[in-house]
Amino acid sequence: MDDKRVIASSIADNEVVRAFSEFLADRWGDWDLSPFMAYLVDICAPSVLPYLADQFDIDGLRGFKMATTEQQRRDLIKQSIALHKYLGTPWAIREACRTVGFPIINIDEGVTAIPGGPESPEDWARFSVLIETEDSRPITAEEARQLRLFIDFYKNERSHLVELGFNQTLSDENVYSDLVDQRENFQLLIARVYPNPVVMNMMGDMVAFVVDCPDEWRLVQSTINWPDETGDTLSVSYSGEAGKTIVRVTSSSNNTGVTRRAEVFIETSEGQMLDPVVIEQLSASVNNAYGPAYSSAYNNLQNVEVTLLVAEDGSAIITEDKNNLINVHPNG
Repeated sequence: MDDKRVIASSIADNEVVRAFSEFLADRWGDWDLSPFMAYLVDICAPSVLPYLADQFDIDGLRGFKMATTEQQRRDLIKQSIALHKYLGTPWAIREACRTVGFPIINIDEGVTAIPGGPESPEDWARFSVLIETEDSRPITAEEARQLRLFIDFYKNERSHLVELGFNQTLSDENVYSDLVDQRENFQLLIARVYPNPVVMNMMGDMVAFVVDCPDEWRLVQSTINWPDETGDTLSVSYSGEAGKTIVRVTSSSNNTGVTRRAEVFIETSEGQMLDPVVIEQLSASVNNAYGPAYSSAYNNLQNVEVTLLVAEDGSAIITEDKNNLINVHPNG
């Protein structure tokens, strides 16, 4: 059959219709229609991808910003419906990370708030993630912060990510810029901040977290404005010494009606940025049986006394009691 005469049989004998069909075929028959097929994700123009990401709710740190290649962005859009269908499950976290180039080795649920620390009844709400990264892709502090927010989007609301780790093979080629003989100058900084995030009550009463860093450090800001534009402030007091240091946080009361979040950035004396500490403050709306469980899952264990730090010589124990007060107890 002539491609120019693919018309309905009922009007195929009409000379005018047949002539018009041939005219259209001659004029526009060789047009590339792929730009009009936006939902054929594998062949659509790259310029269409950001609009598809917005339509399928995977823009920004929901995934599109995390993808580094065009193919990853296309794969993410194709997986978007499944990711939203299973949002809040370990599968969604694994699949989202794998699609943007961060295959997950392990997700551990029911971990302690402090790695290696004492167990508590609230451990069911905590989990940790270990991610495999390519040897050629070093992970910066900013990327680690973005990846934590990325995982926060795909996890369920009642769970809290307390530790994010990366597994990467270190070799002479991608670690040392000079001769291998100079490797003794290479130092690996291992630092921890816990609990992270830190949960505050509505009134902004003092809470504490621990910075465990072998180097001296400082907070980029000791007074931080909450990002909700209310003018409320968050105050942090600390010493910045090397080793385990307790950091105390207080805040204005939260009258916004929603849980708000701010970040506290920590920098070592050598200029290295640690993972930011996320501060969450509950609101009056979180005033039910679930609210206390949410906050006590971190730093407000209401009926037990939590040991935060034991002096190296065993001379004193620093604890946080049920009222979030820091106490120093002589030990023997």
